[in-house]
Amino acid sequence: MHTHKFDEMLILVVIIVLDLALGTFPFGSNFSNIGGFTSGFLLGFVILTRRQHHWLNLNKSNTSQKQESYQYALRIISFVLLSVGLVGGGVLFFKGVDLNDYCSWCHYITCAPPSCKPGYISCEDYQIGNKLNVTCLNNGRSGIFSLSNRNPDEQAEELCYRLCGK
Repeated sequence: MHTHKFDEMLILVVIIVLDLALGTFPFGSNFSNIGGFTSGFLLGFVILTRRQHHWLNLNKSNTSQKQESYQYALRIISFVLLSVGLVGGGVLFFKGVDLNDYCSWCHYITCAPPSCKPGYISCEDYQIGNKLNVTCLNNGRSGIFSLSNRNPDEQAEELCYRLCGK
């Protein structure tokens, strides 16, 4: 079916590596990349099984297509794993479970230095008039504060530490 199998596989590997590298940047998530890759891989077994042509009638008007037993097994196992993963992931998501609390090394999957350092905090802020809106990206807390005569950058940093709890 494919004439340049090595080239196509190399392109897929390069795309996977680039996706994983981009997932370490801020606002990127390798968990979504890994989940999409796994779901697509399992869904490929469920939907795209290849039929085996066993025999052709003498008049060539009728072909019999049959799937091998291993194809049925892969299809069923993939469907079960995909269903359990999607339902389980959805339940955990809507319950608000943070799996990082149960996995001590999982935060390394989605971070790039220096954001991997323990104690690293990150905030997003914007100013409208004399009001400063600061959001801690570590825990999602936010607040709107009135600016004083001090330097707005110093105030934003101080408010960031206060919101992030450091």
